[in-house]
Amino acid sequence: MSPHLSTSQKRIFFSQALLYWYNVHARDLPWRQTHDPYHILVSELMLQQTQVDRVLLKYTQWFTQFPTIETLAHSQARTVIAAWQGLGYNRRALYLHRIAQAVVQTYNGRFPQTKETLLPLPGIGPYTTGAIMSFAFCADEPIVDTNVKRVVGRVFIGYKKLPQVKELQLWELVKLLLPKKGKTYYFNQALMDFGSLVCTRAQPKCSACPLQNICKSYPAIQTAKKEDLRLPTVKETLYFKKPRRIWRGKILQYLHTLHPHKATATEIGKAIQTDFALSRLPWLRSVLATLKKDHLIKESNDLFHL
Repeated sequence: MSPHLSTSQKRIFFSQALLYWYNVHARDLPWRQTHDPYHILVSELMLQQTQVDRVLLKYTQWFTQFPTIETLAHSQARTVIAAWQGLGYNRRALYLHRIAQAVVQTYNGRFPQTKETLLPLPGIGPYTTGAIMSFAFCADEPIVDTNVKRVVGRVFIGYKKLPQVKELQLWELVKLLLPKKGKTYYFNQALMDFGSLVCTRAQPKCSACPLQNICKSYPAIQTAKKEDLRLPTVKETLYFKKPRRIWRGKILQYLHTLHPHKATATEIGKAIQTDFALSRLPWLRSVLATLKKDHLIKESNDLFHL
């Protein structure tokens, strides 16, 4: 491969190479045999901070006890927690229970199919929203979890600089890497498998990596210290600390300064939060949706105005 590839050519190569690798090495996992959003949700919450091997048995057992989201919603919380035993972090089980109740009560058991309606559900953040949109509804939505950060960051940024990179940059980068429509489902699955099997946290298997020629971390990463390969946990809680009415007010104040001009959701986010990250877009759109519902703002062609 030519060492003088342009940035766009490297992105295309990355996506194509990853999809080819996945076609050969994809793990056979039960949640990849369905597009049922309830099943996808259960798998995603179970897999948070838990090894795949531990999840496999529990995943099957779960649907024996709670075959539908209605069954889960109408169960007692203590029953749900008991079924969760062995996975740890019981709050995930409670979130799952509360999500089921919200879907049944608010949407008559039909899972919401937009980012704006998914994100407000209890315990669902930007990653889980993207995962459900991608894996259940085959939408062309990016996902950024620890595995994705590690793979994409090491290849395009370099492992030494990666800990200082802002969340917004990673979401924007992954979005640029998405392949042609219809392949995002496989691309997102490939990213997670590649991060788990090849571009691992402590001992990346560079000899088996098809991305060596474009990787900014190779070959130096082969002799890197383990502490230099750690990624800090990103805590994004600023936008949850303040009541929603505060953000509504800031949005209205900002749009008033633009009148009669219009702004995109990203422009609004950057205007009201100095550390705004692309991962917060689903949350921001849910706030904008409440302002639209109250007839305080209007939207046309993805632009918001008074």
